[in-house]
Amino acid sequence: MKKLQVFICENFYPEYQNALERERIEDIELHVFPSLCDQKGRKTEVKEMLGIAHKNKSTVICSKSCDALKLLPEGQSVRTIAGNHCFSHLTCDEFLNYLTSKGSYIISSGWLKKWKHHLEVMGFDKETARRFFQESNKQLVFLDAEIEENTEELIKEFSSYVGVPYLIVPIELERIRLLLKSMAYEWRLHNQEQEHSIAVNELRNQCAEHAAVFDMLGKISTYATKRDVIGKIKELFLMVFGAQNFNFWSDQSDLLPNEIKELQTKEENYLLLREENRFCIKITWDGILYGVIDVSGFLFPQYIEKYLNLAVEISKFGGLVLHNNEQYEKILKSEEEQKYLSTHDSMTGLYNRTYINRILDDSTKDSKICVFMFDIDKLKYVNDTYGHAEGDKLIKSFAEIMKNSFRETDISARIGGDEFMAILYDANEEMAQSIKKRVADLIRLNNENLTAKHLELNVSAGCAIMENENDTIEVLMNKADEQMYADKAHKRKIV
Repeated sequence: MKKLQVFICENFYPEYQNALERERIEDIELHVFPSLCDQKGRKTEVKEMLGIAHKNKSTVICSKSCDALKLLPEGQSVRTIAGNHCFSHLTCDEFLNYLTSKGSYIISSGWLKKWKHHLEVMGFDKETARRFFQESNKQLVFLDAEIEENTEELIKEFSSYVGVPYLIVPIELERIRLLLKSMAYEWRLHNQEQEHSIAVNELRNQCAEHAAVFDMLGKISTYATKRDVIGKIKELFLMVFGAQNFNFWSDQSDLLPNEIKELQTKEENYLLLREENRFCIKITWDGILYGVIDVSGFLFPQYIEKYLNLAVEISKFGGLVLHNNEQYEKILKSEEEQKYLSTHDSMTGLYNRTYINRILDDSTKDSKICVFMFDIDKLKYVNDTYGHAEGDKLIKSFAEIMKNSFRETDISARIGGDEFMAILYDANEEMAQSIKKRVADLIRLNNENLTAKHLELNVSAGCAIMENENDTIEVLMNKADEQMYADKAHKRKIV
């Protein structure tokens, strides 16, 4: 059997080989060339390998920036499929752009399997590897198609070696599988083109259908939210298939039609209603139902089965894209949580010392700033006598008073075990006095409602208002701090 020769980088061989086996494609033979990203010295070897590539019999798959494109035989038009990224056939470019913008070093199964070898050919020992990866990357991201064993152990080992945290992003190989199927249909059509038979026409139709689906997938996968993905699928059905009506029914949809409810409970993926010129298709991925698309009113109802076949393919990719959206949203949420935790006190939800340190040098020229400093009296005594759980109650009580005393535009922070502060913009003496009274009144109300004497709040306070336009927040903090300790010393004298 004549086979199409496909040249692929070693870093992605496991994914392509797995896709070939799963689709049982026997028309394609993979040829693996060394990764030139970190093995520039093997260009001669790659050039010799690509020298066997032949027009109409070979395809090279790589990125647009891959050196392999420069090594192809001259005067011989070998087909190339070049993505914007090396990883473009594993996931969408928008997700890859997002990862790289966040300082991610993206890893495939093939590279991870030989990570020690790659570091060696890059000339790194442990010290230089750690310096390189830590200076240029914030995290390692492994795109895991779950086709190799022990990958989690390998990424942990690599992460520990270079001292950079890692993230595992599950992916599917639908894009690669579709690409290989399209290439296989095209190859069969090319080899049988001289035979005028029904089989050839069928292959031509299959080839055209898969090419159309692949193009549609590229468009759908550029959207990052569920709403946008569904909107693009709707656009395709209305414009490409000439449908008049489109609905997307999710689990949260109200008043689901009976036929949709019935389809959701069945194993079948679609429902064809010829008399109604309508079909309904599940959008699923990995056993998860994301919803049902409901399309009707086709301008050419005689082609509804052909539309259905293509729609089933699109629904698969829609499920994959929605699955990827979920992973993307999880990463965003994780980043937002990490960002929040890095600047907020976990116990009280107020800003923390880290955040305050970032703004210490901010000038007060553009705003009349007032800084408050607070210290909970006898917190150490409560911790030592009644336990830290009781001391935490004092901290949380005063944090609530802080939240109720200052505006949303003010900065309220816990900067130490018993130390709190607040920064007010566009403030004046009258406002400062008003807030002092409000804090005192709320402390009094808090204490009046307590039965446990040791949980009564006693707080020392200091306040400083900008007097010089060159004052910084740090200068005002120091002034307010001095007043706070003077207040604490005064209380001790009274006692």
